[in-house]
Amino acid sequence: MSSAEGGTAPADRHATGEALAARLEELRLRHLRVVDELRESERRFRALARRVWRVQEEERRRLARELHDGVGQMLTALKNELGRLAAGAGDPQLAAELDSAAALAAESLDTTREISRLLRPSVLDDLGLVAALRGLTRSLAERTGFRVDLRLEGPLEGLPAEVETLLFRIAQEGLTNALKHSGVAVAELAVLRRGDRLKLAVSDQGNGGEGLPAGGGSAANSGGIGLRGVRDRVEAFGGSFRFDTAPGAGARLTVELTLDGEQG
Repeated sequence: MSSAEGGTAPADRHATGEALAARLEELRLRHLRVVDELRESERRFRALARRVWRVQEEERRRLARELHDGVGQMLTALKNELGRLAAGAGDPQLAAELDSAAALAAESLDTTREISRLLRPSVLDDLGLVAALRGLTRSLAERTGFRVDLRLEGPLEGLPAEVETLLFRIAQEGLTNALKHSGVAVAELAVLRRGDRLKLAVSDQGNGGEGLPAGGGSAANSGGIGLRGVRDRVEAFGGSFRFDTAPGAGARLTVELTLDGEQG
């Protein structure tokens, strides 16, 4: 039977098969190139996000230092001078007014120091993450009565500076949310290290979904702007972010990172 009578000849079918295989190979290579380009774009975006964040933290450090060393010292001098004038005033009413002004200066000094600590605690730069977390939980208890059970496991000294800052900011935001929305007076902060894996979790047994929209484990539905900022920073470091909450069941923020040499 001829090719005209029996359909496509074997040679034609072979040529068609080769063309199809070549086309598939071309598509496969194009797909690999697109995947590589996407990975490179993601890597560059993360690097850019980390650089932007680094600049923000440097600005925080500068402002905190100016508040502490500049404004703080001036308020201290003002408080002391008002106290000296009050002690030497012969008029009791004037002395009382000077004492009141000195008390106001002292209150302003305390507020300035607290803002400085919130912007950038010097202990984070001087003594590292562990000391900074202990100071954060102690300060929170002293200012608000909110108790934090702190659990630290694994070697947490000597982490890259940017990772220490990231973990501190996550703890700061997580505890702030627990204080504002949980409706209870205690939360747990856990920071764990296993080899090159780091995990931070802030949890409470409070109102849960009341006050923060339920995240259902999805970073896209993680509630307030602060938590979205945490998610973005964690993703810039190649980590994972999860926020679980339900009405009456408390809330839990969990972050995991890998120390892979990109940080620092």
